[in-house]
Amino acid sequence: MEATIYETKISVHKADSDMSEAFETKKNVLFKETLRFLGSIGFFVGEDKDYKGHYEILMPYHKYGRYADLEFKASIYGVGFEIIFFQNVYYENPNGGYSDFDKLKKMPYLIRLQFELTIRKLTAFFENMDIQVRREKEYKGAEYIAHQYIESWHKPPKEMFDLSEIDGETPEYSYQSFDRDHKVIRNGDLKYYRDGCTGYLYRGKAYHNINNMWWVLQPCGTVRNVAAFELFDLQEGDTLGRVAPDRMPDAYKLRKEQLGLCSTKELVRELKRRGWRG
Repeated sequence: MEATIYETKISVHKADSDMSEAFETKKNVLFKETLRFLGSIGFFVGEDKDYKGHYEILMPYHKYGRYADLEFKASIYGVGFEIIFFQNVYYENPNGGYSDFDKLKKMPYLIRLQFELTIRKLTAFFENMDIQVRREKEYKGAEYIAHQYIESWHKPPKEMFDLSEIDGETPEYSYQSFDRDHKVIRNGDLKYYRDGCTGYLYRGKAYHNINNMWWVLQPCGTVRNVAAFELFDLQEGDTLGRVAPDRMPDAYKLRKEQLGLCSTKELVRELKRRGWRG
């Protein structure tokens, strides 16, 4: 097996010399040992709750880890596994999240030091297991998406290409390509989406990633990973500005509903009972 580091992602994949019959067992064992190693150097490693809520059957193939403000997502797939590190600032940065692959430069100094230390330890760990580790060029924007296609085992391109060459294509399985309004998404389509954490509206060119997930290339060059059902064509009635997420606690909502059912006299009586002197 071989390991390649792309900015904040480390991909461990099949080497040409790997025998197909023994590879599956070797990959699974190494994935578990790598997670145990991350646990031994201070990371909490557990289940990925994003999959627990929506894709429970895939939970064994996806893990989440955290060391202070440095987090990671780990996924195992056909020809290997990958670990993506990111900083814990998603809710503060409207362009953030672990799908923003310019995040290494955005990491605060101490978090970046922790990340680099983790990479050095992982490199030593893999090299002790006779796994060659190399650090790749940083790809951004359209190049990043094209490179993801090249590295993906479920995509056909194996050499660098211009992203516009696949414009108009759509996934083999139609259920992976329906947007919010049940319209078919094709590579290169200009689509809108609203960030679920910040409420801001964004747009960009969509390119299929995996399952129902799509890379969205924004005009600024930022790449986001967005579910098909979150993408849409702007229509009359869609709010152009920010739509603030509803973070009101359920207990408060229930109390508010109960107060709405009370008459004015009942509310005044309750206020007087509490000592109101108005």
